[in-house]
Amino acid sequence: MYVIGSSANGTGHNIVLQSASSELHSDFSEFGVVRSYGPGSELLEQGAPADDVFLIHDGIVKLVWTEPKGKQTILGLRWNGYLLGVPSAITGDASPMSAVTLVRSQLRRVTVRDFLDCLQRRADLGWKVHQIQCREISEHLNSLGELACCSARSRLARIFERFIAAGHAEIEGTKTRIRLPLKQKELAELIGVTPEHLSRILHDLSKDGLLYVRKGWIIVPEPHALATL
Repeated sequence: MYVIGSSANGTGHNIVLQSASSELHSDFSEFGVVRSYGPGSELLEQGAPADDVFLIHDGIVKLVWTEPKGKQTILGLRWNGYLLGVPSAITGDASPMSAVTLVRSQLRRVTVRDFLDCLQRRADLGWKVHQIQCREISEHLNSLGELACCSARSRLARIFERFIAAGHAEIEGTKTRIRLPLKQKELAELIGVTPEHLSRILHDLSKDGLLYVRKGWIIVPEPHALATL
């Protein structure tokens, strides 16, 4: 598990996504039930149809893709305001990936039947879901571009920035701390490198004075310098 600390606030966020997701919490309040899921809970199973759609209230969920021989990789992370299982619910296709909680998370679980019924009856709700789905598509395309054109150092910096933007930060005095509930192997998967190469990146960033690893903490003395990678 990594924690990052910096001297800047770094509280950037996406207003459109936050607004749409906040309204979704209210729209779905009459459906399903909000439950707490412990770390490692599988919400969606790759290759299986989605029986439910999940709306994340709090926590972090990782999207995991597994090839036929069992090798896995993390496609991305989802947090408050994101929906899980919508493509499978609408198309009727099997889920293309698994969705697993990284930390204890609270999610609203809605049956596919209730979700589709509500979606078909209410154009306003359909528009909000459309906004969130389009935001996800944009994020996926941006991630593909980063993977193809940006350095691993840069991709690692963007992961830190996204945790800040998602609100997973704690401010203590002049420091902003971000807890990454990821093993080194998982963090490496997110930026498309091996765990060994990730260790070298962290070592090089430390040599350059951009961050320091101290007893499980990653301390960034000048976050703006890291953001320019």
